[in-house]
Amino acid sequence: MKKWISCILLSALLITAIPVYHVRAAGTECTGKLVASGSNINVSLSFPLAATEEITSLRFKLKVSITSGKMTEPVFQFNNAIKSEVKDSKIISDNGNYIADIIMSGKKDQLVFPSDGQADIGTLSLKPSGNVYKISTQFTGINGEIPSAEYVTKSGQSAVEIPLVNTEIRVLEGNSSGQTSSSGGYAPSATKKPDASASPSAAPSATPSATGTPNTSQTGQPSPSSSSAPGTPEEPGADAIFDKDKKPSMSVSAKKGSRVATFKWNIIDGADGYIFYSASGKSGNYKRIRTIFKPERISCNVTMAYASSYSLRMRAFRISEDGSRIFGQYSKVKKLTTAPAKVKGVKARISGTRVNLSWKKVKNAKGYQIYASKKKSGSYSLVKTLKKGSVLKTTIKNKKNYKYFKTRAYVNNASKKRVYGNFCTSVKAR
Repeated sequence: MKKWISCILLSALLITAIPVYHVRAAGTECTGKLVASGSNINVSLSFPLAATEEITSLRFKLKVSITSGKMTEPVFQFNNAIKSEVKDSKIISDNGNYIADIIMSGKKDQLVFPSDGQADIGTLSLKPSGNVYKISTQFTGINGEIPSAEYVTKSGQSAVEIPLVNTEIRVLEGNSSGQTSSSGGYAPSATKKPDASASPSAAPSATPSATGTPNTSQTGQPSPSSSSAPGTPEEPGADAIFDKDKKPSMSVSAKKGSRVATFKWNIIDGADGYIFYSASGKSGNYKRIRTIFKPERISCNVTMAYASSYSLRMRAFRISEDGSRIFGQYSKVKKLTTAPAKVKGVKARISGTRVNLSWKKVKNAKGYQIYASKKKSGSYSLVKTLKKGSVLKTTIKNKKNYKYFKTRAYVNNASKKRVYGNFCTSVKAR
């Protein structure tokens, strides 16, 4: 389940468009809502950006905390309106509490969200033991405490993590008479910053108190605590000054035969995260391919399209008090050409002193290389290079009585150097 993204979608690049000098407001308005009905919690999400990005895969987590009383493992049931091919909910025990890890993934026509960006995901059924209990349910983060979600669009495969703002905490309480009541508040948000001038004693908290009821400010609105509980990561960039004029230093590379781009960069002080962009072809139009909300990160991998050339860049951002993003400068543009896909459908047929080979076309290939060996696991030698990607068959003079053949495709990068794909599995000539 932890590797759900790579197992579910293997297609083209994430092509979420975002203007270079403007941030779409909907990107900071993704919220989660919890509504209690008896001991059931109805879970819904609002993703305004889904109207334009057509989200097919989604992952988020709920945390169930037992303040008093006891309960057995909760159960999550998906709404029938969710058309995803994959619907999976894993309940994880967490020091006497529970984490519900919820995943949906569908095909291109199986969108999680309708056009209005509102989706009723399902119901979390709590199972308290006895009449006296106090149980709180709230959204939590994919990799931490700050509420977040990961999503994938119908045309992409790289997961994008985005914060959930204004999410709720729902508290269910049962008394000795068997009556159940619920109350709610708001959870801390990654887009809300504590007032640096406030003293710890003056800073209100939106985390559950000892009684299980969220603390709020005098205005009734929640705000984050000025201190973190043990084991809780501090809010990124809270104590550093963000220099928006500083350019990140970035490098990008891909392993031999791979289409996975590995980005490495230096940490920008005061940043809350980083955004990566790519432009392909001669259009010069950059599109966002990855957003990272972990400012301590210094590397990441992004799976690109096979046999494609890209211009790549990144920039840091800081989340302001009102939830908008303050962007830093772009890094220098780096060029990368990914390897072509592995050749498939290779056939080798003996015809007298010659061997006729054929294979299926590899997209965007500029040519092919043929290697041969007398033994399957022996040493292979280059016997022919074809400099046209449209050529799908050739004949080899077999003076050395080769029996095994394998081939690979190649493309040319911006420097006119060849970038090779991986070899196919060797085939025996018959």
